[in-house]
Amino acid sequence: MPADATSLPIHQRRRARRLAYVNSGLWATGNGMVSTMLVVYLAMEFDVPGIGLGISLILAAPRIVGLLRTAAPAMIGRLADRWRFCIGLFLFSAMVLAALPLVVAPGVLPSTRWSLAALVVLWSVYHLLQFLATVALWSWLADLVPLRIRGRFLGRRERWMAAGQAVGMLGAGLYVWQQTTLYPDEPKWIAYATVAVIGAGFMVAALVPLARIPAVANAPIVRSGASISAMLAPLVDRRFLRLLLFGCLLATVNGVTQLAQGVYPGWELKLGLFAMLSLKTGMGIGQLTLGPRTGRLVDRLGNRPVMALSLLLVAQGPLFYFFATPQQPWWIVGAWIAWIGWVGVNVGLPNLLLKLSPAEANTPYIATYYALTGLCLSASTIAGGVAFDLWRDRTFNLPGVCSLDYYQAVFLLGWAGRMSVVLVLVLVVEEGLVRRSRGR
Repeated sequence: MPADATSLPIHQRRRARRLAYVNSGLWATGNGMVSTMLVVYLAMEFDVPGIGLGISLILAAPRIVGLLRTAAPAMIGRLADRWRFCIGLFLFSAMVLAALPLVVAPGVLPSTRWSLAALVVLWSVYHLLQFLATVALWSWLADLVPLRIRGRFLGRRERWMAAGQAVGMLGAGLYVWQQTTLYPDEPKWIAYATVAVIGAGFMVAALVPLARIPAVANAPIVRSGASISAMLAPLVDRRFLRLLLFGCLLATVNGVTQLAQGVYPGWELKLGLFAMLSLKTGMGIGQLTLGPRTGRLVDRLGNRPVMALSLLLVAQGPLFYFFATPQQPWWIVGAWIAWIGWVGVNVGLPNLLLKLSPAEANTPYIATYYALTGLCLSASTIAGGVAFDLWRDRTFNLPGVCSLDYYQAVFLLGWAGRMSVVLVLVLVVEEGLVRRSRGR
């Protein structure tokens, strides 16, 4: 029977946190190998009309099905406790990922359109299972980690995540580069599929340390999470709604530019998967070094100042894509350096979300936040895909200033949008939250 979190000896709490670090590192290694970038490059192998919409669905469909994560609070306790629910769904998600390349392989389905559709569906199911499991995981970890050190815990966890993703992405990139160089006549999808299976294996391995973390009682969460009033509570909480507004706007801005940022390096700058994964690995290494320090700053200064500074840095990324050309493609290196700044959001945002969620019923808040921000991200990503197919070859004139091609217009819009999101962050109220949590 799960124990009460407060009754666990201090050495068991510390051991649980160490196991959580190892779990996140192994999971991130698999996630880094099977990154969205890998799946996008796989989709680019399917030569079908309207590929922009197809790729945008790959980027957006997981977020759409992520709306179903709002069912997680009602499912936890009825189907299984948080411990079994979390581990079971993570296992099933890895199995779906391992099956993906076998299903979409050429010749298995009647046409490339069917293969592309299957890729979208399996990619979505894989993410849905992970989303449901992640709601349980965050609720579980929130009970195991006291609020006063949660920022440092998230910072260290972010270091393990960044390290794992860096190793996974670099390994995947090197393997694909080696295979395509040694065997130029072999279809690229074979290398992509092999990487996907290996990545799924790392995700299964990540369940070993996760299964050794103590299961703690979550009866209050189950009672409140399953009721309709508890599910609607986040939507009438003013403090939470301000955070939700910020998250939705940030997601919308990110979605509008997602497709353009995804295909511009490969189609226009002619950069291969290895080059792009190397850039993403460099970003991960930067986040790895800054993760713990960022966590300490969050505990000391608060979440908003750290997140605001991070977003100001992140906002400059699209400008580097704006200046990149086939003759000077390496301008985009500056974007990946700027995006190291996401570490502040990656640490501060979940910490702020947990602060704004009542400890006795946090799963509805967690599920609502990620579901609605995911919907905004997916809707704007699909809109970006439709715009890509319609206006990819169009030129936009700024009277008396200059003419912009489609990519330049999107990147400039992305820069302006990210800068404006920082102003919305000011509306989020963090003061007083720590005092409220100390009174529990």
